[in-house]
Amino acid sequence: MKNLFRYFPGTSILAFMIVVGFVYEIVVGFDKAIMQFAQINLYVYLGEFWRVITAIFIHMGYIHFALNLFWLIYLGMDLEGLLGSRKFIIVFFSGAVIGNILSLFVLPPFVASGGASGGLFAIVGALLAVEGVLRKNMQKALINALFLFLINSIFPGVNYVAHFGGLIVGILLGYIYGKDLKRKLLDMSYWFS
Repeated sequence: MKNLFRYFPGTSILAFMIVVGFVYEIVVGFDKAIMQFAQINLYVYLGEFWRVITAIFIHMGYIHFALNLFWLIYLGMDLEGLLGSRKFIIVFFSGAVIGNILSLFVLPPFVASGGASGGLFAIVGALLAVEGVLRKNMQKALINALFLFLINSIFPGVNYVAHFGGLIVGILLGYIYGKDLKRKLLDMSYWFS
């Protein structure tokens, strides 16, 4: 665990925040925590704008929590290892927040949503785009992203809007960061050839 924080501080901090949010849900009860911190669009319209961020750390049950935590650690280490902690955090929060904001305009006012899925889809989108840039095959990266979105968004109760928003943000940032990474790799290859 010590090495996880040492080499992947962004992933570690996000995982810790998600665990803290879930422990809070267990202590006070899921229903109360969801009413306090999940994104309920009507409450956001009425001025509780912080819910767009706190909803990232509130989950709708044990399986939702476990899957989000697993994929955050599994995929987060990959992206953070490629881009560094700062860019990784930017990708995660940009995807999560923009996905939640898009949900405000699409989902009904009384829907409660929560979870890190928008940020996770941003991580996936960024990983696919970086791979697409480095391998010069953005078409394959976009097809993979669309396929992944469709498979993970068909289940009832899933905030497909946050998934889609996060995925698009991740692809855009991954493309930008991928171009920068490719330039740096080419610069390094010049010095070692």
